[in-house]
Amino acid sequence: MICKFCWTAATDAGRSMEKESDIETSANRVTCGPKWRQRLPLRQRVVAAVVVLYLLFAPSRSESAPPSIPEDRVTLELSALGKQGDTIARAREQVLEILQQGNACTAWFQESDPDPAEVFRSLHFELEESGTSRVYGMRNSRGEQLFKHPWGARSFENAGRSSTIQVNANGPFFSRTSIVMHVEPGGRLFRPSGVAVLTVSSYAGNTPEAQITILLHELGHIIGRLPEDDDSWDGRSSRNTSDVLRHCKAEAHAAVHKSSRGSR
Repeated sequence: MICKFCWTAATDAGRSMEKESDIETSANRVTCGPKWRQRLPLRQRVVAAVVVLYLLFAPSRSESAPPSIPEDRVTLELSALGKQGDTIARAREQVLEILQQGNACTAWFQESDPDPAEVFRSLHFELEESGTSRVYGMRNSRGEQLFKHPWGARSFENAGRSSTIQVNANGPFFSRTSIVMHVEPGGRLFRPSGVAVLTVSSYAGNTPEAQITILLHELGHIIGRLPEDDDSWDGRSSRNTSDVLRHCKAEAHAAVHKSSRGSR
């Protein structure tokens, strides 16, 4: 199964679009399909060649040393993704800063893996250029307005070390707003019905807090700390996001403010 970090929420009937930034973001899951495939552009092929050369000629490690992904290899992979890779790299460093400290967030992840920082350090990142970018809205049988936002990132449940987080290039990791498409009864017709602010819980899309939350959420699935959620409107993935922030909100807030002070 694949974890898709996307947006599912319900509001009272007739609620105006201006209020939608208050609705929570969630992470949904879909059935596993074929492996992600795409042609690598020239820049990525060059970086891939450098990584191969590094692995061939890097000094040999002691047999007693645990296998791991070299830090500079992940840096090269992210560099190949351009400006969006730089954004992921910044959020990745902030998450590592959280997980390398003794705090409530780290302790929560350690209930599933004794070294969540090393698991996260080993992860690869990919961009899904064709990821959905629209918010979809519909009314349920009780007349409540529901919204499903584009997914932010996805990963495999219990994938463990050296697995991959795929980030939606068009989702809330990089975007702040999106067009809303209203779904007619029966789900057969879509029509534009305004613009919504993408949010990750209480955080607006394309903010450091939202990006940290998305990556922590995916780590939760990768080490089995969070249960599976699917691509439905039932709010299960929203509850998973709330669970992450219940344990990690203070640490995410501190990491962002520390980075802000350091950049002055």
